[in-house]
Amino acid sequence: MPRLLLIVSTVLLALALPAAEASDDQAALILGNWLTEPRDGIIQISVAADGSYQGKIVGGNNPQRQDQHNPDPARRSQLLLGQTIVQGMKYDGEGRWSGGTIYDPDSGRTYKCRLERLDADRLQVRGFIGFALLGRSQVWTRYRASSMTLPAAVQ
Repeated sequence: MPRLLLIVSTVLLALALPAAEASDDQAALILGNWLTEPRDGIIQISVAADGSYQGKIVGGNNPQRQDQHNPDPARRSQLLLGQTIVQGMKYDGEGRWSGGTIYDPDSGRTYKCRLERLDADRLQVRGFIGFALLGRSQVWTRYRASSMTLPAAVQ
């Protein structure tokens, strides 16, 4: 009987490993640069040291913009460029990430966050308070250009 249990366990483990690798491959599809919906920022999504997914501002239409709305007065003079605004995202499977937060530099507030890959070039980003019904969504598009400086916003 113990031998049968060992064989069954080995087979189940062997079947589970390719599924985990496929899941990792799907999770990696989010990596790269994304243009925010108002087309004023470029966010680079990468894997953080803890294995979660994070997003950092790597470009935009105002590279000298300071974090003037930050709730911490000591940080208001820091540039937004280079700051991590999406953090702690975990892959849930089926093109969805959750469990992290997103910082809104326009308000200085941090919200819970969900990401959903709509297709190869579109990512739905939802920031919310409490639960997802109380929030706002944007669709980010994959950014393939080499310049990290976008045209200035039209006033």
